[in-house]
Amino acid sequence: MIIGTRGSKLAILQTEKVCERLKELEYEFTIRTVRSLGDAMTDRGLYEMPEKGVFVKKLDMMLLEGKIDLAVHSMKDIPLERDERLETSAVLPRDSPYDALVSKYRLDDMPEGAVIGTSSVRRKFQFLNYTAEKGVKARIKDIRGNVDTRIKKFGRGEYDGIILAEAGLERLHNDIKYERLDCDPFVPSPNQGIIAVVTRKGSKESEILKAINDADTGIEAEVENEVLKVIGGGCSLPVGVHAHVCGKSKRGQEEGIELAVYVSVSREKYVLEKGVLGKDKSKSKSLKEARKFAFALNLQMHDYSIPEK
Repeated sequence: MIIGTRGSKLAILQTEKVCERLKELEYEFTIRTVRSLGDAMTDRGLYEMPEKGVFVKKLDMMLLEGKIDLAVHSMKDIPLERDERLETSAVLPRDSPYDALVSKYRLDDMPEGAVIGTSSVRRKFQFLNYTAEKGVKARIKDIRGNVDTRIKKFGRGEYDGIILAEAGLERLHNDIKYERLDCDPFVPSPNQGIIAVVTRKGSKESEILKAINDADTGIEAEVENEVLKVIGGGCSLPVGVHAHVCGKSKRGQEEGIELAVYVSVSREKYVLEKGVLGKDKSKSKSLKEARKFAFALNLQMHDYSIPEK
């Protein structure tokens, strides 16, 4: 089978993880790399991109044209609305979903006027929300390029700090020191830390990949996407959603799915709610509860948007 992927170092490492699982099943494959629209347009922020799915569209077309048999993606890059002929056939066990701050300062010691690099609207607003509550005025400056490029820009002193996905740093085995942003309001992007494999729906490759699918990660992804469908989001809206399947209790019963959702209203105001979904880990029940949770959050957002008299 032919595996398609973006050509970045991180994308190749993610694809190799999938290849290791396929080798265990004794399947042969070749890797074909492409340059996506998102990789080519490095002169603008993600929120300025002309369309959704800029990192996956080219591989989608190659799948539909039969030029490749499956495509490996960072799942957070996959848009909610997709061609119905394609499906996410497998996800690998989730790596860290959290963001990481690479900086010469600790988060709580950030000085006035510190310049932080990120092209994510969510990361921008979360950082400004946090520092504003501390009485510190920081400045956000767009940054693009792969992980190594962004770290080099930080090393040259162009930024006082940059925000990256911890999973990327771990996969690249980068030994740079960083601070994990796992406190409020730093709820990560939906599906962050998840490697997804996409195929043509109903294909033989789709059936093969079911053997490497991680069920818990799949449920977390579906819950996060369900919330996103209700709230809306993408590269231009500051939304964070994180679902986590809890471990089994001593009696062997599932304890549920922890859910945290963040939506920024402004630099000073945001909504952050947490809860626990269906304890039996039933997908249909969990998705129904996730929708109910998100609708309630939408009502809070509406209240925030009503001007005070």
